Amino acid sequence: MAIPAIQAVTHLAQTSPTAAVSGGPKSDSGFAGMLGQAISQLQSVSDTANQKVNAMATGQNVDITDVMLSLQNESLTMNLATTVRDKAVDAYQEVFRMQM
Repeated sequence: MAIPAIQAVTHLAQTSPTAAVSGGPKSDSGFAGMLGQAISQLQSVSDTANQKVNAMATGQNVDITDVMLSLQNESLTMNLATTVRDKAVDAYQEVFRMQM
């Protein structure tokens, strides 16, 4: 079973530093667009895991290892999102504490 690449990291490598500045507020290539994509991918991973659990709970023929891998993938994705959020909040608080 092939493990797909984390999409958000791939997009970071392809984004140029001036893409967010030149696109203006309507551009989806900036930070807001990347954040929106990451959240939609997080929702997609969660939905996939829920579908597999529901299929197993209703008695459908589902491989137990596939269900467990989906749940573990969801758990790791949620932990990563939580860690990124915490780091972003810490960075914001650090900037807020800086004296001008």
